[in-house]
Amino acid sequence: MDLVVISSARDEPAEIKEVVKMFDLGLEHFHIRKPKYSRRQLMEYIERFPDAYRKRLVLHSYHGLADKYKLGGIHLSRSHRRRGKYYQFRLWLKMKFNKDLIVTRSFHKLTGVTADKRVYTYGFLSPVFDSISQSSLSAGFSKRALLILIPQANQPIYAMGGVTIDKLSSLKENGFQGAVLHGALWQGKLPPHETFSLAMDAAQNLRNAQL
Repeated sequence: MDLVVISSARDEPAEIKEVVKMFDLGLEHFHIRKPKYSRRQLMEYIERFPDAYRKRLVLHSYHGLADKYKLGGIHLSRSHRRRGKYYQFRLWLKMKFNKDLIVTRSFHKLTGVTADKRVYTYGFLSPVFDSISQSSLSAGFSKRALLILIPQANQPIYAMGGVTIDKLSSLKENGFQGAVLHGALWQGKLPPHETFSLAMDAAQNLRNAQL
């Protein structure tokens, strides 16, 4: 059970400090999703990360900054996937000549998991549970459908939406290879890095149970 963290959409004063602690605890990828940030604001945000951690950052907007700062990867939103042939050709070149580039996307319909033939590093399926950060998003996938379609995906599928530590075991049972932590971190009672540490322990216990 792999764990991925997505940034708060809002400004969190201690966010970068907390994420660095998560990196030190074993976090592999941190997704930067700041929909209200301008390009300049996003640059200033990225520059606050030590160079040693930038390969673990995945951008959800202003993808050109991934090249500028030598970041780990990019997340393709619906608008990115709908762009014209020139953008798609440039993306193909990036993926061809940078095999280590992380490229991800989100799925909001289970059928999309098998319909999209492009191979991503991993994909998010959302919302698997009722969202913590957005009360209007409710869970909508049956266990039977998950167990049938997730194995047919071209990439690992990570659960997103309402994920908490106590739900990691059920996610594993439903065929997910990973989980996305978001609201449970930024809206939890504990400091985010402490919640992440507990989640890492739970994920490791799931791995050990398979051995």
